[in-house]
Amino acid sequence: MSKRLKIERIPYPGARIYSFVALKSLPLKDLYNEVAEEVTATMASGRVLDVGTGPGYLPLAIAKRAPRLDITGIDLSPAMVKIARTNAKRKVYSDRVRFVHANASDLPFKEGDFDLVVSTLSFHHWSKPLECLTEILRVLKADGEAWIYDARRDTTKEVNAQFRSRYGWFLAFIFLNLVRAHSSVMMREIEAILSSPELGFSKRKVVDKGVFLELKLVK
Repeated sequence: MSKRLKIERIPYPGARIYSFVALKSLPLKDLYNEVAEEVTATMASGRVLDVGTGPGYLPLAIAKRAPRLDITGIDLSPAMVKIARTNAKRKVYSDRVRFVHANASDLPFKEGDFDLVVSTLSFHHWSKPLECLTEILRVLKADGEAWIYDARRDTTKEVNAQFRSRYGWFLAFIFLNLVRAHSSVMMREIEAILSSPELGFSKRKVVDKGVFLELKLVK
């Protein structure tokens, strides 16, 4: 990963600001909905872990679509966990969605606890990504999968143009030039991690989704 400053734990009031921006951001809403649809199309029951859940928008989007899924979200920021819990209460999903203060490199769960692990826009924060991925591998059941999504910094001009056409110049400028300046990864960084002999997943690939990248890992 790059040597840029990594803020793993978003403090209050930064958590409040991020929560508001993520709620109003059309690109992020579309990402959460896309991932939620992919999750619920793949599994109707079981246990899902969301790593770096932030305000909890992805678990809530999944819970809305799949009442038989048990979903846990973890975040290193206590402020984010508090916001996520409040959001779950407002949506009346507290019985099926829970949020825990935890570090991705030291997950407080048993081996083989989850059928699926997801993460959106958190990977770039991980100062030790291989340690985090090793922990994700540990808590997955046999043949369980991990889907890790993050913003891609080295997109083509064509992809950027498509993004501007979909979301307009203002939102595109904010995302492509400001958000990605500190919250994104490059393809070569992901490829280096996927090729690491320390990564214990049996299957690993990266899917180019335009302004986002998806790591698809199978235990």
